[in-house]
Amino acid sequence: MSFGYTTLFLTISLAKTFVFYAFLPRFFNITMFVSTVFWCVLFYLIFSHLLKGKEYVLYCIISVAIVVDFLYFKNFGNMPSLRHLSLLPQLGKVRSSVKHSVDFACLFFLADLAPLWFLDRRRYKKFVKNSPHIIRKDLLLLIFMCLGFAWLPLIVEKPKPNQVFARYGLIAYHSYDVVWSIFGRDQKSLELVIFERFEQGKRYRGVAKGKNLIVIQLESFQSFLIGFHYNDQEVTPNLNRIVSQSIYFENYYQQAGCGNTADAEFVSLTSLHVPGNEVAYEVYADKTLEALPAILRNHGYETIAFHGNTGWFWNRKKIYPNLGFDKFYSLEELNNDEIFGLGLSDLSLYKQAIEIIKRSNKPFFAFIVTLSSHTPFLIPEQYKMLTLDHKHEGTIFGNYLQSVHYADYALGWFIEELKKEGIYENSIIVLYGDHAGIQPFVKENAEIMKEVLGKEYDYAEAFRVPLVIHIPKLSLNLRVQTIGGQVDFLPTMLNLLGIDADQSKMVGKDLLNCSESFVALRYQVPDGSFIDERRYFMVSPDGFLQNSFAYDRILEKPLPYYECLDGYKKAIQQIELSRAILKEHR
Repeated sequence: MSFGYTTLFLTISLAKTFVFYAFLPRFFNITMFVSTVFWCVLFYLIFSHLLKGKEYVLYCIISVAIVVDFLYFKNFGNMPSLRHLSLLPQLGKVRSSVKHSVDFACLFFLADLAPLWFLDRRRYKKFVKNSPHIIRKDLLLLIFMCLGFAWLPLIVEKPKPNQVFARYGLIAYHSYDVVWSIFGRDQKSLELVIFERFEQGKRYRGVAKGKNLIVIQLESFQSFLIGFHYNDQEVTPNLNRIVSQSIYFENYYQQAGCGNTADAEFVSLTSLHVPGNEVAYEVYADKTLEALPAILRNHGYETIAFHGNTGWFWNRKKIYPNLGFDKFYSLEELNNDEIFGLGLSDLSLYKQAIEIIKRSNKPFFAFIVTLSSHTPFLIPEQYKMLTLDHKHEGTIFGNYLQSVHYADYALGWFIEELKKEGIYENSIIVLYGDHAGIQPFVKENAEIMKEVLGKEYDYAEAFRVPLVIHIPKLSLNLRVQTIGGQVDFLPTMLNLLGIDADQSKMVGKDLLNCSESFVALRYQVPDGSFIDERRYFMVSPDGFLQNSFAYDRILEKPLPYYECLDGYKKAIQQIELSRAILKEHR
């Protein structure tokens, strides 16, 4: 009878796991299939031997783990780690995103737990009755045995957890992640190289010297929105108008990690990479960094940050002073007159920011982080101003268009108010997207975007975000083709402001004065992935370079992976150099 129950739970566990893999087409392979069967059988054999009659407990653990993995991957494109448990206090602020992600698949993974418990209730009751003395003995032995198996790849190769998932599957990943989270360390396999990032004879040097600086980080804005029309409706008319009178960087890419918006802030303000699988604002909260606000404060600027959520969200209240902000206005300090989505509406945030910055008696740096276009892109009905096709109603794509259209409307209001208050003419206004909103790892998103854009919607397209630098009184309509990323934001801004800084503490380049087109991609694709003027290289999730995707962007054809190894090495070196710089900071 016990063998029958074990076989039943094992079979359904495998079925659920393979259904989960069906949502991850770029990962699934024969090795993962075989390894999943092996690990699943191994765990059930151990349970049936040491904890006879308690297989239902393991079955519940696997089912719940699959749901957690599914929800996390759907939102972030990666598998959750035990280290992410430290971020659980933030969950309350993104519960609407999680709630919106719950769908039929989640019900499928959990729907049978109650019926199977009813079927197995007698054995389960017996387990509860006998568990106190069993847990002290057998369960402890079980845990050590399972973790022992996870040590083998750690000793031989020391791969990262996500590589273990891509090679061996979900169960092996979680076993290995326990060991990695406790004992794992970031690898440093390549010699660090100091790159030449600045050149002499800089163009646009100091054209914004002494001006107020207003930087707006636009939540989830992607480059495809520039000039984009949907059913003859201009989705971002105000942004388009600004772009036509500005310096616009067409090949600018996100480099955020699991902290998403917060990580985009960190990279942009410091010109340093984030850890990747940990939030930079959590890991580096105690470090005093030579970031853009600190540099500007040393040059006589008043530095102010605005964000429409609570001050402790992503640890901003603690790290902002260390970045050099004099003042931080969060939800606690602002009037909570219009709340939806993740916090204060963009229009309310802009209105209150105007009232604060107009009181400044010296040049100011205002850093405004918007929220209304945050996933799952649910805004009040009165702000849904686009007419959508029926097939796009209620989809991520449809909700996204409505939310960015509202965000653009609020941005247009803000620009007009800057003009009315006499702030506009003496300011430089910078807009950039923090990260992708429509993620390519969600099948529905990829299919809709391919249809809408008329081309494949891959990570290279999804990661492309706008960077727009608008300097009133200068008749600029410049489109920069140089490839770069958020680490290049700080050096570029310092050039325009005519401010010198210590180059050795940055890894980015001035995009207006560099001869090199290169960006190291992060987080949702493995480290070492990059884009340059000719190539797009995405390291295989399993970590085997020979399985990586290499593509010639000019000839539009695949490349042998070994023709991209120089770029791979360069990307790793840049990330490791950033880590070394951060380690030196007190």
